[in-house]
Amino acid sequence: MEELTYKDLTEKELDSLKDMYILSRINSMTERDLRLFVKEIIVDQIKGTVGNAEEREAWEEIKDFFSEDLSNKILEVKAKFAKNKNEEIKSPEELEFDKRLGLLKQQQEDKSSKDMWED
Repeated sequence: MEELTYKDLTEKELDSLKDMYILSRINSMTERDLRLFVKEIIVDQIKGTVGNAEEREAWEEIKDFFSEDLSNKILEVKAKFAKNKNEEIKSPEELEFDKRLGLLKQQQEDKSSKDMWED
């Protein structure tokens, strides 16, 4: 039997197959799996914003979710960063980059020290 692809289905058939997949996938997931999946989606949606339009959408979603408590949440964030303003707050990616940059500088220094003695 030749392999079927999505092009072999009508738009309605493909939509129906997608619905079946979604329901089957959700039903096969544990509560933990569902929570992790939803977290991943929300992180991508909120932190993966690109450009002002997406940032405004994320802001509106945050604003709607926290509603009357938004001011308190903003004050919490401001207080957290004001308390640590002397400490540089970096993401894990920035910390890893700094670590690698330091190692690269150290390797360059080691190489230049060796070259000086090889002459």
